[in-house]
Amino acid sequence: MSAASVAARAVDRHGSPTLGAGPPILFSDRGCPFAQRVIALADHLGVALERREVAYGERPEGIERYARSAPVPLLVDGDLVLTESRVMLEHLAERHGFAEAFPEELAARTLHRHAMAVTDDVLAPLLFGRRTDVSEGRLDDGLGSVEAAIATADAAPCLLAFHLAPMWQRCLAWSPEGLLTHAIRARPRLGGWLEAAAALPSLERTAHDPAPRDPGARAPASTRS
Repeated sequence: MSAASVAARAVDRHGSPTLGAGPPILFSDRGCPFAQRVIALADHLGVALERREVAYGERPEGIERYARSAPVPLLVDGDLVLTESRVMLEHLAERHGFAEAFPEELAARTLHRHAMAVTDDVLAPLLFGRRTDVSEGRLDDGLGSVEAAIATADAAPCLLAFHLAPMWQRCLAWSPEGLLTHAIRARPRLGGWLEAAAALPSLERTAHDPAPRDPGARAPASTRS
């Protein structure tokens, strides 16, 4: 995947992207946990999204207008084209004044951002079968980073909850006996926090039918190299 997670399709004469006047457009697979992050946050904030959702493995119509490689999920807000779900979360949170997005203390905010990055870089590829070379030590370190972050906040609506809970829901549905699921269950504090986060109203309302499927068939953009 490209290192650039934000692209401007067009800019004004001063070189600054313009935000859209209407609802942002979200292209996604149905049931994608990365898209659910954004959908659940929008639901919590009362923000309308224009959702262009297709069956798992299909290509949303019109997505090539914004990105030739057609990555999903993809969020379009005016001139901004975002392909990283954690950037989408921060963008919506800042644009719509989500005061509880991060803790007030800098160190705690940094731990939350670090846990979100580790989740996508280390843990999510295990769930989607995109990596098999993660050592026991790397997995333990990754889960330790997440556990350090959740120690700074209850499982109340915050970006960390919207980021982590959809992944946990898919662990239980797609891989209940998998390595990642067992590793999380071996940490009761982390498992309990994730269960509480998944039970938040916006995350429950936006959860899809968790029927098991082959998650490696078409991994979302956030898990692709």
